[in-house]
Amino acid sequence: MAEINPSAENIRGMLTEALVRLRKANAEYFELLERGLSSSPLPIADQAKQFCSFMQRNASATFDFGDKLVQAKDVQDALKLQSEFFQGQMQALTDQARSMGESAMKAATGAFTPKY
Repeated sequence: MAEINPSAENIRGMLTEALVRLRKANAEYFELLERGLSSSPLPIADQAKQFCSFMQRNASATFDFGDKLVQAKDVQDALKLQSEFFQGQMQALTDQARSMGESAMKAATGAFTPKY
């Protein structure tokens, strides 16, 4: 039986290849989801599209983080990348929550506005 001793570069190559496949599957998923939302007659389709856009950006940021992490030179570099990713995600969460709140308020206001 051949002994398996993958080098760091082999592992990086495998992880990079896996990330490429995951990105492709993720893109196909969101294309399918957007097509479904575009044809939806539901009154909340616009809010769902907005939420889908946020999910897509978050997934993309996670894949970008994965790409950077695969190339980290040491633990200190990996921890720095993780800290930057976490801060960026917290800022994105804040912005997305604000945007969704504004969207919900507009929808609620529109629901209670008399239609003549």
